[in-house]
Amino acid sequence: MKNKNSMPYNTEYVSNLKELVNLTAEKYGDNPAITFERNNDIVSVSYRQFKSDINALGTEFYSMGVKNEKIAVIGENSYEWMLTYLAAVNSGNVIVPLDKELTLAEISNLLSDCGAQVLVYSDDYSKAADYLQKNGADIRLYINMKSFAEMLYRGATLISRGENYAVDYEVDNHALAALLYTSGTTGSAKGVMLSHFGIARNATVACEYVEVTGNNMLVLPLHHSFGFAGGLCALLFKGSEICINSSLKNILTDLQKFKPHNMLLVPLFVEKFQKRIWDSAKKQKKDGLLRRLTGLSNTLLKAGIDTRKLMFKSVRRAFGGNLKLIVSGGAPLDAKYIQGLRDFGINVMNGYGITECSPVVSVSRSKNSRDGSIGHVLSCCEVKILEPNEDGHGEICVKGDNVMLGYYNNEQATKEAFDGQWFKTGDIGYLDKDGFLYITGRKKNLIILSNGKNVYPEEIEFDLLNNIPYILEAVVYAENNRIAAEVFLDTENEPDCASRLDGDILRFNQTQASYRNIKRILIRETEFPKTTTKKIKRQYKKQ
Repeated sequence: MKNKNSMPYNTEYVSNLKELVNLTAEKYGDNPAITFERNNDIVSVSYRQFKSDINALGTEFYSMGVKNEKIAVIGENSYEWMLTYLAAVNSGNVIVPLDKELTLAEISNLLSDCGAQVLVYSDDYSKAADYLQKNGADIRLYINMKSFAEMLYRGATLISRGENYAVDYEVDNHALAALLYTSGTTGSAKGVMLSHFGIARNATVACEYVEVTGNNMLVLPLHHSFGFAGGLCALLFKGSEICINSSLKNILTDLQKFKPHNMLLVPLFVEKFQKRIWDSAKKQKKDGLLRRLTGLSNTLLKAGIDTRKLMFKSVRRAFGGNLKLIVSGGAPLDAKYIQGLRDFGINVMNGYGITECSPVVSVSRSKNSRDGSIGHVLSCCEVKILEPNEDGHGEICVKGDNVMLGYYNNEQATKEAFDGQWFKTGDIGYLDKDGFLYITGRKKNLIILSNGKNVYPEEIEFDLLNNIPYILEAVVYAENNRIAAEVFLDTENEPDCASRLDGDILRFNQTQASYRNIKRILIRETEFPKTTTKKIKRQYKKQ
């Protein structure tokens, strides 16, 4: 189903990442593009300078003999990381962004799989470079990002002398631009091939749906497709200032430093933001007052009187004071968190994407959203529900400009991933009569009981978190043909919650169909292990 309604926020498009850089430099000139902290100083780079540095680095790559190469990059979010990606792809190379949390052996496996000859790394990952050199990795050129100042100088000098290969290079819109490896711990991880057109089209079309004003703080890792396409490309297209969060441990400090108006996050952060608000109120014994103020504010809001900025000034100050929009993606977000932050004047727009779709498939509209859904399908693609059941639930399939070229050197996996031209996402969901898309679970997580009933564990997990507030995390699975759950509890704020759990599970079961009843419950002592995008790594158990 294509989305056919709503007035777009922009009518311009670009066909590749070079056009994106050139257009934004022309439109926004000396406006700040990238802002970050370095040596205790705040540094801002303009759109015009960003383009200049990209061209300089691309020129220096060429002078070093890097042409038509795969360039791998690893490191924390940084200005240098952004330059590496865009300089590589805009001068005829392919970028291979590596997850910075991979082990040394995993990094070696992926580099061997893709055949990268160049590795660009931040100084914090020098050990990885040393390991690869000592273990005979087939890398001919290692580049530490701390050498970038000299490289940019040399590249700019070459351009001044008329060496314009990188500047004048004409991008093939449909050529391979980026090779992104899906979650995996060995060389068996699949390399997703994305084109210039797919990435650029996806990022710019997404801007039709969400209205963004003011600056943004980049938290999501750039090696992840949502972090790069949404957190960098789309925001550049909007002319935004992108402030780089130095690390997750400094997120609260950086919120005060940069005072962002907008953020792109995964659901875990949204949940933690709301939890922080209420934990703080509870510790100050002001949670009752906050509930009463929230009720009053919502009553006034229904009458057209918005007092949230003033009434919840102290709450909003914890996030820098200006935060007004969060775009959440990477996993479904429970509607209660959307409403919870909206109560304080922070709008949360939910979206859905997958790496193989560059990555955004759908997003809520600023002026037309529905809590619980993952928004409307972007105009650059179509969605169909494959083999829907009696409730209309089936596998979400995507066709369009943003769909990948295929899996690198893996024809069999590519063939299995498609139904004709339709990419099979592996996610289960449905479309309602108004074109809103919903996701209910992962196909591989689906539990089929011996009585033939289908159970989507993610749905039960959401219900658990909604109904039992002290359950912070939950994973539902099948065990001996019955439903079991493993949970992590908020014992810090509710020390006696473990003793109440069995009774609360019993009451929860009474609200569920019998086949969805939780028959066994396990309590974890620590949080579940998570991926770099903060999704729980599910522990699969045999029935």
